[in-house]
Amino acid sequence: MTLQFFWSRTASVWIALLYMILGLPLLLFPAISGSVFVWALAAGAAAYAISHLWRYIQGRKSEHASGGDLFLTVLPMSFALFSLLWPQAILSFLPLVLGALLLVDGVGKAPLVIAAIQSKLPILVPLLLSALIPTVLGILLVVNPFHAAQLVIMIFGAALVADGISDLVTALMSRKSSAGPENP
Repeated sequence: MTLQFFWSRTASVWIALLYMILGLPLLLFPAISGSVFVWALAAGAAAYAISHLWRYIQGRKSEHASGGDLFLTVLPMSFALFSLLWPQAILSFLPLVLGALLLVDGVGKAPLVIAAIQSKLPILVPLLLSALIPTVLGILLVVNPFHAAQLVIMIFGAALVADGISDLVTALMSRKSSAGPENP
């Protein structure tokens, strides 16, 4: 029982430190962190493409070449090259899609807001906020997806750092409380 407690506390301390180490670069350097992430995706896509190119070449030697292998070479390699040249374009895609979804959600609630205004319902303020907030955030994301991608990376990094600090403090406090009061 005691061994399990110390093992879980030690693991928590290491995980807390890992969260902080991973979160700081995301928080402090969002542009390069995003680019590195996209470059890692590009490297994975290139490795996948190369493996299918190898299979295609081997298939041609044995006269059993697959057009699917050739397709799975060209498409991922194209993605890899595009990602290496324009990583910010790949990063901007996610906020753009999220912004469009938020816009659809907010604008889709407009008839409910209008009906609440006409009926003078007591839920008007929360309903208005539930339509207005996604609409405004959606517009901000669609208008400036490049900056939004960096902001999302920074928020994720800040959340990792905060979670790491919280876990570290919790682990240290529980270790201190399990040690009991000090003897005079």
